Parts: sequence; C-alpha cells; structure tokens
Amino acid sequence: MRIKYEVSAGGLVLRRHEAGFDALLIGRGSPRVWTLPKGHVEPRETTEQAAIREVREETGCWGELITRLNEISYWFYVGKAKHKKSVTFFLMRYLSGETTNHDHEVDEARWFDVASARRALKYVNEKRLVDMALEYMVANPAAFGDLPLVAPRVSQQKTS
Repeated sequence: MRIKYEVSAGGLVLRRHEAGFDALLIGRGSPRVWTLPKGHVEPRETTEQAAIREVREETGCWGELITRLNEISYWFYVGKAKHKKSVTFFLMRYLSGETTNHDHEVDEARWFDVASARRALKYVNEKRLVDMALEYMVANPAAFGDLPLVAPRVSQQKTS
C-alpha cells in the first residue's frame, strides 16, 4: 500500500474582550463542521509561516504567533492511498481583519466565545488544543500584552 505523508500548520486565534476570549473557527458543509484553520506547508516555508498564511487565507484575519501548542497526527485514506498527516498548531493573537474576507475553501469563518468554540469543534484533538491554550493563558497572563480589548460582536456569535 502506498503511504503519502503530509505536513500542515494552523492556529487557534484568540482575541481578548472584557469577559474573556473569543476563538476564531472555520466552518464547512451543511450542517456546519467547525474546525481550526490549517493547511499544507509549502516548499521553503516554515510551519510558523504556513500557520500565519493559512489562518489569513481561511479566516480573513491576521494573527501573531504566541506559542506552539501541539502537533496532531492522524491517518486517512483517499482511494487506495493511505495518508499520514501531521499538523502543528500554534496559539495566535488576533491582530486585524474581517471574517467575511475568508477564501473559497471554507463556507464560513466565525468568532465564538472560547467555551462555545470548544463545544462547536468537531474533533476531540482540537478541543484539547483549546484546553492547552487556556492553560497557557493562565500560566502566562501577560501573553497577550497590552492589546486593546475588543467588544464581542453579537452578529458573528449567532448559532447555525
């Protein structure tokens, strides 16, 4: 059997507001499947560069790397080819951009409060990344620096 190895990178983007943090997720399909933005690492690109680029492409928003969260590896099949995919995820701080500017690969990009984002995520490994990010934030309260607080946008927090 042929095995294809894939390397990807992505990010959990958080933005601070008065009550805590919002997390940026991408949705595909109907009903929506919510996941973290991620994609292939291109030739001559680091995982860090790929994570920033993929987040920008899939969400319409720019993020700044805070720390590496974890690498998730999994197997899947496409036809008769077996694939092993490894995805390095980073915790990222929201800098700018609008979710309406996401690319054609996703159906929707949306901000959720962190607890709602964890519930909305389809995959348990991505839910664990949220837990890891929250643990990191508790241990490193100054990680987001003195960026201004952002008021949550009610229109982007509606449920499907």
